[in-house]
Formats: sequence, C-alpha cells, structure tokens
Amino acid sequence: MKRLKIALLLHFYQPWWQFPWIIKKIVNECYRPILGLIEELDCFCFTININLSLLLHLEEHYPDVIEGLKRAVQTGKLEIVGSTAQHPIMPLIPEFVQRAQIEEDRIQKENRFGIRHNCGGFFFPEMAFSTKCVDLLKSYGYSWTVVDDEPFVAHYGKSAVPFNSIVSWNGFRVFMRSNYWSNTISHGNISFSELKSKMEVEIPNWTGNAPAYIVIAMDAETFGHHDRKRGADLMGGLLVPMLKEWVGNVLVPIESLVSDFPEIKFNYLPKGSWSTSVDDIRRDNPYPLWSSKISLDRYRLWRLVNLALTHFDQARDECLKMTSSCHWWWISRSGWDPKLMQKGAKLAYSVLTDDEKMSIQEDFDELMALKEAYVHKDVE
Repeated sequence: MKRLKIALLLHFYQPWWQFPWIIKKIVNECYRPILGLIEELDCFCFTININLSLLLHLEEHYPDVIEGLKRAVQTGKLEIVGSTAQHPIMPLIPEFVQRAQIEEDRIQKENRFGIRHNCGGFFFPEMAFSTKCVDLLKSYGYSWTVVDDEPFVAHYGKSAVPFNSIVSWNGFRVFMRSNYWSNTISHGNISFSELKSKMEVEIPNWTGNAPAYIVIAMDAETFGHHDRKRGADLMGGLLVPMLKEWVGNVLVPIESLVSDFPEIKFNYLPKGSWSTSVDDIRRDNPYPLWSSKISLDRYRLWRLVNLALTHFDQARDECLKMTSSCHWWWISRSGWDPKLMQKGAKLAYSVLTDDEKMSIQEDFDELMALKEAYVHKDVE
C-alpha cells in the first residue's frame, strides 16, 4: 500500500425529471454529509463529475450544496471533470447532439453556477466509451477519460490491465476504472478496515509491490442513499475513515498520475460501459442497457427519439433532455419501470408534427403500453 496511489471518482447525477422528494432525500443522506466531510479536511479529496441536470435541481432549494461544491473545487479539494448536460450515451447520439450536450453543460456551469472544470478530464455518462468520440473531445480541450476495465479485459485479457502505465489512444489518455475494486465497494457492505486489509493482501500479488495506481469510481449516491442501510454503513464505515486516513498521501487527482506513470499506446480500444460484461463484448453488444441490438422496446424508443431529434433547432432543450440515458435504462435488464422511460418518450413525441406522430404512432403506443411487471422480450 505504501507504493500505491488511489484515484477515487464520484459521479453526481440525477435526471431532469427526478422527483423533488427524491432530490431532498439524496441531498440530506448523501450530498450534504459528503460536503461536510470535505470541509473538515485540508487536502485534495477525490475527483468528481456532476451533470448540469443535477445542478438545476439544486439551484432553487439547495444552494448550499452548489456553494459547497464550488468552494471545494476552487480550493483544490476536488478535481472536477468535464461532462454533458443531460447524461446521454454519447456514442449512440448524433455528433451535433454530442456537441450541444458538452457546450450546454460547460456554458451553464460556468455562467450560471460559477463552476469550471479544473483538469483535462471528461466523464462519459455510464462510462459508455467509443474511440469515435475522441476527436470531438480533443476539439474541446479534453485530454483524458476514465473507462471501465471489463471491456478491455474482454479483448486483451486480465493481465493486460495496466497498473504502472496509462493507456493512450491517438494522443488521448484512457484510465481504467477497476471494475473489481469499485464493485467491491458499491455492491458490497464492506468497512474501510476490511477494504484496506483486502487490498494489502491482494494488490501486491497483482503489482509485485511495484509503484502502482488504481482508479475506483462509482455513483456518489452509493454513500448514504442507495440502499439506505447499506449506504449509511458505507458512508460512516468506509468513506469517512477512508478520506480521513488516505487524504494527503494515498488519494490523488487522476490527472496527477500522468506525471508518475508512462503512457502505452494502443491501436485499438473496445467500446463499452461500466455495465458491459465480457459476454456483451463477445456478442458485439457494447451498450447492452441502452442500445437496440437485443431489445425491441429500446429500438422503438430510439426510433422515436431519433425522429424527434430532427427538430433540434426548434426544440433544443427537449432534445437534450430526451436523450438522457435513464429513459433506456428503465426498460433494461438492470431496471424496469416503464413510467420513467415514458417521461422521455412523451417529451420526444411532443415535438413531432402531426404527420410524424402518425408515422411513429404504433411504436409510441407500444411504449406507452409497457407494464410495471417485467416481461422479458429481448431476443438475441
């Protein structure tokens, strides 16, 4: 552990339609406790992504959260990466919408909230990565991102995951999120002392005690909000002692790793997300919870949304919102609540002409008819 650097990335996000009572719970159970902890500490704490959609929820009733975030960024306690306004799956939307998502997020954060990213990093929503997006990101001055290592493992094997070098593709750095260590925290109920003991045993077997780093990333809401009892345990039993012990020595900004570890160039990086399994990669289905490859319901939603996107110039705000990844997620294998998907579908339908509505009516009606009880319709 003495030769190990850990970069912790927390993802702060809620969709544009989130219920006010949920926002209130998250603020009190998660955001305020995390910001209070940061206030207690004197050094850099961790890296964050926060989407514009969440800031807009916080603006009226929770300005203290915005001010706390802004203060932590300005004092160097947080490394904040660039993002998108409404959390779309970037590789699945047209480039003009990708640009609008990036620009809306950056401009509104800076002009409306006084929050400016302080590094060259960019967060792909759901870590849904494709090299076809890299040139676009570079044109905005971004120089690195974080992706899940599972798609990389599927292509190159487990032993190829770097711990003492940084993956580089076409001059763009790609840090690998440790799927194993991230999920050990977010999917388990582990204390800081248990995590530390586990790392002290397992990591030297991987690194051979050489200088090394790992990137751990998860939703900020993991701490205090997701699964209320376990989330509270993870907040008090893991995040609090982790920061208090590791701040100033073990925890580092992701961008700082560039000066400590060399780059290794790769000619190919697979598509994928932090919900993509090895089997998904083998089936050429890199975005399984959002793409239309195996789901008729998600295919219908994409048809509807893509038709609505032809009205982007007249309905910019609606088009940014309708491409939120959540609409597809809620009719996926990981989540099933069609009512939440239908918020996006109805928004897309609302911008169509009467003739367009007639042409897409069957798809729209099928989406509106989806029931709360999950019925498996996916076909290979």
